[in-house]
Amino acid sequence: MTDFDFDVLVIGSGAAGLSAALAARQAGAERVLVAEGEGIIGGSSRLSGGLMMGAATRYQKAQGIEDSPEALFHDYMTLNQWKVEAGVVERLTQRAGLAVEWLGDLGVEFYDQLVFGGDETLPRVHCPIGRGQAVVDVLYRHCREEGVEFALGQRVDRLLVADGAVCGIAVGADEITAGSVVIATGGFGADAQKRKELFPSVFDTGWSYYIGADGSRGDALDFTRDVDAQVTGFNRGLRLLHTDFDKMYEAYIPGWLILVNHEGRRFCNETAPYGIMDGLLHEQGDSAFAIFDHKALVDATELGVARYKQSIPGSTKKQSPHWNLDIIEMMLKEGKVQKRDSLGELADAIGVPAANLEATVDRVNELVALQEDQDYLKDPKFLEPIASGPFYAVEVRPATCCFTACGLRTNRDAEVLDEAGRVIPGLFAAGEVAGGIIGPRYVGSGNSYGNCVTMGRVAGQSAAAHAH
Repeated sequence: MTDFDFDVLVIGSGAAGLSAALAARQAGAERVLVAEGEGIIGGSSRLSGGLMMGAATRYQKAQGIEDSPEALFHDYMTLNQWKVEAGVVERLTQRAGLAVEWLGDLGVEFYDQLVFGGDETLPRVHCPIGRGQAVVDVLYRHCREEGVEFALGQRVDRLLVADGAVCGIAVGADEITAGSVVIATGGFGADAQKRKELFPSVFDTGWSYYIGADGSRGDALDFTRDVDAQVTGFNRGLRLLHTDFDKMYEAYIPGWLILVNHEGRRFCNETAPYGIMDGLLHEQGDSAFAIFDHKALVDATELGVARYKQSIPGSTKKQSPHWNLDIIEMMLKEGKVQKRDSLGELADAIGVPAANLEATVDRVNELVALQEDQDYLKDPKFLEPIASGPFYAVEVRPATCCFTACGLRTNRDAEVLDEAGRVIPGLFAAGEVAGGIIGPRYVGSGNSYGNCVTMGRVAGQSAAAHAH
């Protein structure tokens, strides 16, 4: 090992990179360096809610929830129609609960309440007190205590290769050698050109914007070309429904709204988890209309609470940032909201068949009277009449790019594979930069962060073993 500057070198300091660095030290790597392209630790992980999925954890057991990694694997694979790397997902689901407990042992505190992240059968999402920044802080502190070194503002240009194995990195003219290299550089959402090329379904909505860190530019997709790294997961990631009002993040739409497609027909439970809503909107041409009347808007505004189906412990958001009277009236003046006295006039304004929209609203009002959504099974507490004008319509599109899931293909040990499917010796990857793990249906809150920490640990352990 004396031939190298470091045993393990990690590129990126988000949850995946910090987990890899700490796990490498815990697995016996003596000299570990984290190279971060930005001037701050944490990447997109520090901006995240930090929610983590995991099965059979002590936190679940404390709430009387009986769960297993096998059940999580089944739900994960079924929701994704097995269109993911099964071996890697098995490793992820087997170790996700252990990763949550590992964070807990390190000092991360979680709320007692667990939540459903998507359409899983049990609540598996662990919510850290202090959100993603708190997780980053704990991991960073332990890395420093364990002697991990950090170099900020070091944007990697290329990988060093000797005898067919990756053996370090280069930053400009500076070269740093290592027994193993872990890539944890995050996604490419901050690079509009890469979004266009690799995640066109979010770019092509026309309103696309990214809510992660500025450093998520997909550098790894460029500097791994020379080692023939395989890229997988084209056009995958998470898109959230968004208006054309502003770029303020809102994960869900309030449950009291209804959505109709361009045929003027309702097509879903409007409180569906966003990982499922993404696909539902895709089936409707990535565009739909929120329909409501003036009374519902006034009532929602006066209530001052955004009536989402999902309630995240510690969330400070009360009023919806978009679906309130002040914003709707402001956007009405800008032509981004349609308001008419009759449904027929509203249908004409948004270009949908009037007869269909009128029939859809009649049906919604029938369901309100029944207090049962017989069509799409929305919780009756969200059923609101659309009874008297003026009526409103707002176009929504899955335009918010939360994260990207096209990246380097890895095996279950986090080793990066080349175009032929062979392991590239000395090269590992974890987190958002790795493709093939997050599938066409995002398995709810906790999937991405859980993947970062869990597979970050796996990458660090594998990298430490390879370096020795």
